Amino acid sequence: MHQKKLILLALIVLISLFFLFTSLQAEEHKEDFNKVVPLSAKGAFSLDNVNGAVTITTWTEGKVEIRAAKTTNKDAKNLEKVKIQVESANDSVSVKTVYPERENTGVSVTYDVKVPEGVNLDKVSTVNGKLSITGPFGRVSAETVNGRVFADKASGELSLSTTNGDIEALNVRGRIKSNTVNGSIRLAVTALENRITAETVKGSITLQMSAPQELNANLRAETVNGSISVDFPVSFQNLNKTKHTLEGRMGQGGPQISLQTVNGSIHLAK
Repeated sequence: MHQKKLILLALIVLISLFFLFTSLQAEEHKEDFNKVVPLSAKGAFSLDNVNGAVTITTWTEGKVEIRAAKTTNKDAKNLEKVKIQVESANDSVSVKTVYPERENTGVSVTYDVKVPEGVNLDKVSTVNGKLSITGPFGRVSAETVNGRVFADKASGELSLSTTNGDIEALNVRGRIKSNTVNGSIRLAVTALENRITAETVKGSITLQMSAPQELNANLRAETVNGSISVDFPVSFQNLNKTKHTLEGRMGQGGPQISLQTVNGSIHLAK
C-alpha cells in the first residue's frame, strides 16, 4: 500500500511539472517599437513583413507614425534577433522586417501605421497575416500569402492580392485589380472610373455599385462551376450570355469590368 502511494505521489509530481513546463513554454514575450518620421502627402511608403498583420490608416499629419509589436512564445532573446529597419530618403519611407537566416525564432511582428492622406503605398506586403488599409491614397499595392486583404475608402490605382484569403474593398474608386486563389472577392465601388478586375479560383465574386442605374461599362463575367446574376435592371448591347458567361456593353459602354472565377458564383449587386 505504501509503495502504491509513493507511485501515485510521483505521478502527481510528474504531471504537475509537465503542466508547469508547458505553461512556461507558452508564455508570450513582447517588445514594442515606435518611430515617427516626416513624409509629405506626395511621398511614397512601403512595408515588408513576414509573420504578422499590417494595418495602415491615413491622417492629416505630414509624417508617418510606425507602431509595431514583436511577440514570441519561445525564448525572449529571439525578439532581439528580429530587426525593424526604417529608411527615409527622397520623400519616401520604407519599413522592413529582417529575420535571421535559417533560424526559426517564432517571432511575429504586427504593425499599426499612420501615413499622410494621398500618399502612395508602393508596396505593403506580409506573408502570414492580414492586411488592412483605410483612407484616401494616390495608389495602393498590397499583398499577402496567407491572410485576408481589406481596404476601405481607398482611391486611385489599387492592386490587392492574396493566395489563401478573402479580399474585401469597400467605398473604393479608381482602377482596381484584385486576385486570390482560395478566397472570395467583394468590391463595393462608389464610382466607376477605370478598369476593374477580379480573379479567383475557389470563391465567389461580388461587385456592388452605388448607382447601377447610371452604369456605363463593358462587362465580361466568367465562371466554370457557378452562376452569374445581376440584381438591378440594366440594358446590354452586343450581349453574349450562356450559363457560365455574361459579356456585353452595359448602357453606353465604358471602363472594362472583368470578373473571373473557377469554383464560385458571380453577383452584380446594387
